[in-house]
Amino acid sequence: MYRKGQAHMTETVAVIFIFFILVLFGIVFYSKFQQSSIKAEDEKLRAARAMDTTQKALFLPELMCSNGDAEPEDNCFDMMKLRHVNKTFKDNLAQYYFDLFSYARIEVQQVYPEKMTYLLYDQKRIKEGEISNYEPTYFIVALRDETQGRGEANYGFGYVEVGVYS
Repeated sequence: MYRKGQAHMTETVAVIFIFFILVLFGIVFYSKFQQSSIKAEDEKLRAARAMDTTQKALFLPELMCSNGDAEPEDNCFDMMKLRHVNKTFKDNLAQYYFDLFSYARIEVQQVYPEKMTYLLYDQKRIKEGEISNYEPTYFIVALRDETQGRGEANYGFGYVEVGVYS
């Protein structure tokens, strides 16, 4: 009788031990799944933020091509405004532009008629002494340059690189 009870007790302890091992495996699996799910969601949010910041940059009145009362041209930057907007961004960074773009980098690359680079905004996010992840997006734009005194416009093209730091 004593041996029968001891055998049942050993079986019960073994079943409980196996149960806790299975629970432990379940917890480890769930935590790994959660980590990969959080990383995927973080990347999705960073890409959405990059697209949102790109749209804000493309439709800034400080850069858009306009002709008096006429509608502004889509996907067009005025070169005269582009050459001078950097000072405006620096002067009003704390009051307006940081709230608009947060940690981002906005750069316009002129490809034609000559290669030029215009860095408009650059606020890096530094975590633990390192620059955080950078997610760039690109958009093609026309670049209009007014000829002084003639009222003629010469067009070039380039692209806007808008990247966000996470």
